[in-house]
Amino acid sequence: MVVYANTSAAVKARSDWLVTSSCALDIVRALKDKGHKILWAPDKHLGGYIQRETGADMLMWTGSCIVHDEFKAFELEALKREHPQAKVLVHPESPADVVRLADAVGSTSAILKAAREMDAPEFIVATDNGMMHMLRQQNPGKVFIEAPTAGNSATCKSCAHCPWMAMNGLAGVAQVLEQGLNRIEVDPALIERARLPIDRMLAFTAAQRGGSNPGELVPNIGAA
Repeated sequence: MVVYANTSAAVKARSDWLVTSSCALDIVRALKDKGHKILWAPDKHLGGYIQRETGADMLMWTGSCIVHDEFKAFELEALKREHPQAKVLVHPESPADVVRLADAVGSTSAILKAAREMDAPEFIVATDNGMMHMLRQQNPGKVFIEAPTAGNSATCKSCAHCPWMAMNGLAGVAQVLEQGLNRIEVDPALIERARLPIDRMLAFTAAQRGGSNPGELVPNIGAA
């Protein structure tokens, strides 16, 4: 079982591997090469993208991100016609028909890298709009446009805003550090099990950075 980083400790404790959107393709490809079938959770769009890219045998959980699931391909096509010079940057948690319109698909760091390196005056960005500030800060000579999430009858043309992530703020962080509020208690036994897939991911990515073969860390079918 392979799960995305945005899951609870209880879900991680039931999994074999943890991934982020930056390393998911490499880890799933390595598992496929060793003959593993994959139960994927929780985001069906990210899982579908990884399955299409790797050819892995994957069974998807049917979850989705409330932000990325709302991007609309027909609206994106219309926006592309309005901005013919724009390149489209898409996070893989978006629906498949939106991903197909992308010039670059990837994680947050991959989107930032593509924006820096691609030679285009404008970019249409399909991910949480909290990214827009950093994109504009890092690329002052380029224009960044939020990808649309709704049709003509909608009251909000681009609503790519996660209400849960937006609850985090500097005042809240300061309050936690100064007063020790909002402490989260996790069963020590659960922590021990949940740490295993995290450690596997960290070892895999460390091997990649170190120039060794991370696939050697993936057991063969039937191996302990």
